[in-house]
Amino acid sequence: MARLRRKACIALFLFTLFIFGAMMGLRTLKPTDGFSDLSPGVELLPMIGGKMDRRSVSRDAYAAPGEAQPGASKTKAALSNSGPEGTIFYDVHIFYYTWYGNPNLDGKYIHWDHILVPHWDIKVASSYPRGRHMPPEDIGSSFYPELNPYSSRDPDVLESHMEQIGASAAGVLVLSWYPPGFADDNGEPTEDLVPSVLDAAYRHNLKVKGISTF
Repeated sequence: MARLRRKACIALFLFTLFIFGAMMGLRTLKPTDGFSDLSPGVELLPMIGGKMDRRSVSRDAYAAPGEAQPGASKTKAALSNSGPEGTIFYDVHIFYYTWYGNPNLDGKYIHWDHILVPHWDIKVASSYPRGRHMPPEDIGSSFYPELNPYSSRDPDVLESHMEQIGASAAGVLVLSWYPPGFADDNGEPTEDLVPSVLDAAYRHNLKVKGISTF
C-alpha cells in the first residue's frame, strides 16, 4: 500500500512539473509563433494567408487596357503602411452604405435628413420633437462624419473611404444593396454606384460582398 501511494505521489509530481513547464514555455512564445490568425483555408489564397503588402499607389496607375493613362490626378490613394504592419485580413468584414447625398452632387440631402425616429412608447414619444433632421448641423447619425455630410457619388469620398477601410485592416466590404429601382423610405436607388464601389475597392485590394436589404 505504501509503495502504491509513493508511485501515485511521484506520478502527480511529474504531471504537475509537466504542466508548469508547458505554461512557462507558452509564456515565451510571441503572437506570431502560434497558429495563423486567419480562418482555416485562407492560407491557400494567392496572397499568402490573406495578408498583402500595400504599396503607395495612385488612381492614375489603373488605366483600362489600351487606354492612355490620364494626367496627374488630384486624388492620391496613399496606402503605405495601411493596416497593422501593412496587412489586410479577408476574414474581417465591414458594412458599407452608398445611400447618402448632399446638395452639391445630388441637389438635396439624402439620408442625412432622416426622420426623427419616435420612441416606441407613445407617452414617451410625445415629449420629444417630431419631423426630420436638418442638415448640415443636425444629421441623421449618431456621429458626425469627418468628411462632413458627404455624397456617396463623390469619387474623392469613395477613395477616402476605401483608404480608411484598408487602414483598419478589414479586407471585405459588405455592401448594402437594393435591387434596381428600389430604395428605402429615406433614400433613392443607388444601383448605379455599385461599379464605382467595385473599382475603388479593387484599387485598394479590397473585396466586396453584396447583401440584399430588400
